[in-house]
Amino acid sequence: MNKLSIIYTPIAKSLSSFSGLNLFDDLVHKFEIKNLLGGELPKKQRQRGYSSWNKFYAGILGFIAGAECLDDFDWYGKDPLFFKLTNSPSSETMGKFLRSFHPRKIEEIRGKLPALALRIRLALEPDCHKIIFKMDSSDHQQYGVKSEGVSYGYKKFLCVNSQNLFDDKGICYGFKLRSGNTHSCVDATELIYETFSKIPKDIKKYFVADSAYSTMEIYNSLITHKCNFVISLKSNSWKPLLAKHRNKMVWVSTKLQFFKSKNCQISSTVYPLTGLPGRKFLRVVYIRTLNLTPTKEKNHRYHYYAVVTDMSESEMSDEKVLKFYRRRAQVENNIKDIKNGMDFHHFPSMKLKANNVWGLIGVIAYNLMRFASFAIVPDRGCFVETTRKRIVAIAGEIITSARYVEIRMMNYIHQEVMQIKKIMNSVKTVDANRLGPQRDFKT
Repeated sequence: MNKLSIIYTPIAKSLSSFSGLNLFDDLVHKFEIKNLLGGELPKKQRQRGYSSWNKFYAGILGFIAGAECLDDFDWYGKDPLFFKLTNSPSSETMGKFLRSFHPRKIEEIRGKLPALALRIRLALEPDCHKIIFKMDSSDHQQYGVKSEGVSYGYKKFLCVNSQNLFDDKGICYGFKLRSGNTHSCVDATELIYETFSKIPKDIKKYFVADSAYSTMEIYNSLITHKCNFVISLKSNSWKPLLAKHRNKMVWVSTKLQFFKSKNCQISSTVYPLTGLPGRKFLRVVYIRTLNLTPTKEKNHRYHYYAVVTDMSESEMSDEKVLKFYRRRAQVENNIKDIKNGMDFHHFPSMKLKANNVWGLIGVIAYNLMRFASFAIVPDRGCFVETTRKRIVAIAGEIITSARYVEIRMMNYIHQEVMQIKKIMNSVKTVDANRLGPQRDFKT
């Protein structure tokens, strides 16, 4: 077979690699992100050059285009559509912008993130009456040992750590970057308060998390916000409880599979606790299977696993509680998606506060891409990388006139983009009456 002869030829036409960015420019205006966050950005000392919003907006579109570091903004500035939309601030300008944030401003932006996430959720599901929240922390390996906050995490490598709160649609409501040696449950009640205080009363709230979040502080915060929860219980809590109530518990066979076994049994018991608001006990649901390979460390007849919940058996049976807890695995997929899609494996600055701002901009971009993913796969959405390939990284010719910008693309791509644009435009932002008087954004 003869090798195909290919040559390179320059042309004078203005071509863009990111023709789909215009769809996300529409979403930024649709969800009025500037109105929501513009007032929390640093004030400029000189009234010239790029505005704070311009740089923040460029960061959002940069993440959507696939920016992995600050240097990518110098490269993206050569793209005619990216330049037309953002005026393309340089990597140096973006770096100075990230470092200009006062810690209080970062907290204020983080406090507005749940309002934006809720708006996106209700745009996807206007008649939403139930939201399941999932929380987990994650290590982000770093190689610059002099970077602020970098330390050894529980996996024994140098990292910073993030606290993350997602809902069952994969939308992120809370993100906070911390030192690598921070315990998982630290800052959890802060994100819970910031999020749940903005959820309308007619939406039922549920919370699922692993054993790192089985603390009195978390229980009290969730009960106070009238949020039902199912949380994995630490062994040093369920073992004494099991020893005390073992003889009174009735074990029932179940089809659920735990410990790679099909022969499991479930049971539950009361978990008395002092200091709970308005109640004196919780409920612990156990599942067990025979220990076929006992060791010196685990020389017991059964393997056990336990979860704690505030729901009674009339609200949710033992088996349904365990099935419900299994939804926690979705948060690991969401974290993996945002790490891979937004390159949250590492962060660009040596300052922790600048990396926090970088992360919050990335989360906003992630939520917009998550919203767009439901236009591609209506039932469950798709990963960020798939969304970027399908509706962002589209080649097109950019024709600029005095009144408008025209994007020309191949026929079959144009048809798909117009279909996606039609779906996005058909989704209406939530009615202000749906959110109640405490909401601070317009629709």
